[in-house]
Amino acid sequence: DFNVFFKYQATYPWYSDGVWFLTQMRRWGQIPDPMPADWYHETVKRVYRPDVYLQAAEILIREGYLAADEVPADTDGYKAPTSDFIDGVSYDGHDPIGYLNAHTIGLKDQQ
Repeated sequence: DFNVFFKYQATYPWYSDGVWFLTQMRRWGQIPDPMPADWYHETVKRVYRPDVYLQAAEILIREGYLAADEVPADTDGYKAPTSDFIDGVSYDGHDPIGYLNAHTIGLKDQQ
């Protein structure tokens, strides 16, 4: 499972994935100024569109190309917290500031 394109809901536009990308951009200086947690959530919700994804998925389900259980149901768009990343730092998409501040290197929230 090195590269997956659909398995494990890899194509679903998870807000938590978008927030993670934004935290990395902040951590490494691509977002130069500190931003409040709400900014991360508002920004990702303007870009990631699960509503569009689900409309397309519903068509594929109706036409028999996709099983209903292959599409996330009843989700707020955030994956469960995990510490499965290589650095072992726990990531919760609901808490981007806590995630930033948990690292020993890179920019923190107020740097």
